[in-house]
Amino acid sequence: MSQVKVKWRCPSNIAIVKYWGKKGIQIPCNSSLSLTLSNSFTEVEVELSDKTSSDAVQLAYYFEGEINEKFGARVAKFLEDNNEFFPYLADNAITIHSSNSFPHSAGIASSASAFGAISLALLDISYELEGKEKDDKFYNTASNLARLGSGSASRSMFSNYAMWGENSAIANSSNQHAIEVTDIHPAFQSMKDAILIVEDEPKKVSSSVGHSLMNNHPYAENRFKQANERTAELIEILKTGNMEAFIHMCESEALTLHAMMMCSMEYYLLVKPGTITAIEKLMEFRKESKVPVCFTLDAGPNVHVLYPKAYETEVENFINTELKDTYKKVIYDEGGNGPTKIKI
Repeated sequence: MSQVKVKWRCPSNIAIVKYWGKKGIQIPCNSSLSLTLSNSFTEVEVELSDKTSSDAVQLAYYFEGEINEKFGARVAKFLEDNNEFFPYLADNAITIHSSNSFPHSAGIASSASAFGAISLALLDISYELEGKEKDDKFYNTASNLARLGSGSASRSMFSNYAMWGENSAIANSSNQHAIEVTDIHPAFQSMKDAILIVEDEPKKVSSSVGHSLMNNHPYAENRFKQANERTAELIEILKTGNMEAFIHMCESEALTLHAMMMCSMEYYLLVKPGTITAIEKLMEFRKESKVPVCFTLDAGPNVHVLYPKAYETEVENFINTELKDTYKKVIYDEGGNGPTKIKI
């Protein structure tokens, strides 16, 4: 066969309204809405070659130049489970070289950016081999594929703000793929995200296990209802530019996510002392300075500090001085334009 090789870059994202709990095959129990990042991304180069084994999927997966058997096994299962999208894998071996722009275990959703980039590259190859032009459906299909590998990856296909999950209040919303949120007030069009790495060790409880604990959670149904209502509210907030409402929702959602972990039947705690100290100092700074800055959390101890670009000098000075004892390092990021294909 003639050589087929493609390379894609896909960013991570940070959810404002959180997705927590899933059913069936990667179907969310509630809708969610996130900010797509810019500087935190995964790049993958995917190459096809002639098969030399009878395995259903012959995959070599490299991360940062070295074979990664653990994640490679997860990707191989993803390919096997969804082989109808990739008929060319019946006759071709596949080699994937992957790298991240951010440190491993940095509190950034690496599986989201990884499965986003992998799905884009694999789908791109399908289009190329079939002689198809990329249309509007390409990113919806890639979002659906990415969802099957990592739920939050579905939202990384789109620039700035994206939502995922069926919601009766939002037209075109879907459990199968994310959609872009396009009606954004100027107040929210240039948001920065300073990621405070409070702890850089792998989490003691994986997100997959955390999601599963929602199955018998005593407050699950009320939480799913709340998240769906908040997704619809947030879309209105982003449209009207109500910064005070955004800050309240952003922080309440972060604390609600961790509250659900703490009151699961198999309860657990992921925040650390540095997390709490950073949050308390940030809230006091906002109260005193009137600077519109807020926090959110992922399913871990690290703190995402969100603020408009217009206030970056004040906020970053605060982070570098008043918060310096709460974190190991800071990754400065911002809202981004979604994935890109890289010429090779």
